[in-house]
Amino acid sequence: MKDTYTLYGTVVTDGCIIENGAVAVENGTILYAGAREHAPMVGEVEDLTGCVLLPGFIDIHCHAGGEIWCHEDPRAVAEYHLKHGTTGLCCTLYRDLGIDGILAAQEKVKAAMKDSSSILGVHLEGPYLNPRYGAKPSDEPLFADSKEYMPLLETGIVRHATFAPEVDGTDRFLADLLRFGIVGSIGHSEASPEAVRRAAERGARCVTHLFDATGASISPARWDGTIETDFNAAALLCDDLYYEIICDSMGVHVRREMLQLTKKLVGASRIIGITDACGGPSGTGDVNFEDGELNGSKLTMDQVAKNFYAAGFSLSEIAMVTAGNAAKLLGIYGETGSLEQGKRADIVALETDFTVKHVYKA
Repeated sequence: MKDTYTLYGTVVTDGCIIENGAVAVENGTILYAGAREHAPMVGEVEDLTGCVLLPGFIDIHCHAGGEIWCHEDPRAVAEYHLKHGTTGLCCTLYRDLGIDGILAAQEKVKAAMKDSSSILGVHLEGPYLNPRYGAKPSDEPLFADSKEYMPLLETGIVRHATFAPEVDGTDRFLADLLRFGIVGSIGHSEASPEAVRRAAERGARCVTHLFDATGASISPARWDGTIETDFNAAALLCDDLYYEIICDSMGVHVRREMLQLTKKLVGASRIIGITDACGGPSGTGDVNFEDGELNGSKLTMDQVAKNFYAAGFSLSEIAMVTAGNAAKLLGIYGETGSLEQGKRADIVALETDFTVKHVYKA
C-alpha cells in the first residue's frame, strides 16, 4: 500500500468539517489536514470530491467478521472489517471459551498481530460476568480468582476487560487490570448503584454495551408503580466513564430514545460505537438473531457510522464515536483516532451514503 499521497475531499478533523479539504500523507504519517488551498501536494493526488474523509474506525468490541470468529482466525476477521473502514480492532473473546480456550485464542491473536497492524489486541468479555447475563446462565456463583485470571493478563495483548462489579473478587481483578495497564470495563451486570460507583471510583473507565445484558439489583421493584435504579442509570451518573453503544439500524440493541438520552446526559465525547459483531449465518439486516433470540449484531463500522448519522449525530460527532473516543480510552489518541498532523494515516473515505470508497492503513 502506498504511503505518500494527497487526498482531496470533505475532511473531518477534531470538531471541524472542511468541505473543500485535503489530507497530505508522507511515509504513512499525516503531514497536513485542513483546507485544500493551503495543502502541500505530496505524492500522487487523489481527488475524492464528494467523499467524506474520516479517521479510520476503531472497534473495541468485535467477536467476528462475516461467519468467522476471532478465536478461529483473527487475521481473517481483521481483513474483513478493514474493508469496511476499521483500521483498529480489538478481538473480543467471550467467557464461553473458558480459561484454556481464551488462552489459546490469545496466542492466535498474538501471532496475527505480527502481520496485521489493524489488530490492536484483545478485549476479554468475561469470564467474571453476572451468570444471569451470560451465554450459559448458571446458579453457581462466580469468583474472580487471581490464580485463574493472571495468565490471561500476562499475555501482554489484553487492551480492556469486561467484568460485573457484583461478582466477588472483582475489586482485586480491577486493581490487577490497572497494574497491567488494561482498561477495566463494567457490564453484563445488575450491580447496585453503590457497586457501580465503587468500580468507577476504583478505576473502571468504560461500560460494555450500555442498555444490553443489564438489569436492576432489586427486581421486581420494592413498591408497585415505581422502578429501581438499574445498572445503566447508575453508570450514566458516573462522571468519567465511556459508554459503548451498539447502534443498529432498527434500534433493537439500543432504542433511539435511549441513545438520545445518553447523548443528552454525557455528550458524544463519551460514547463509543461498537459492532459487537458475531459469527454465524446472516441475521435480519445488521441484527443477529439465533433461534428467535437476539445474539449480537452483523454490524460493520461503516454501518455503525451510518446509523449514528441517521440518529442525528453530526459528522464531527461520528468521528468521535467511531474513532477518537476509542483511541482515547485505549491511550493511543496521540498516534491515531483523528486526522491530525503527526498521526498515523489511518483514513477512511466514505461516499455520501456511507459506502466505503477507499481505506488507507498506515
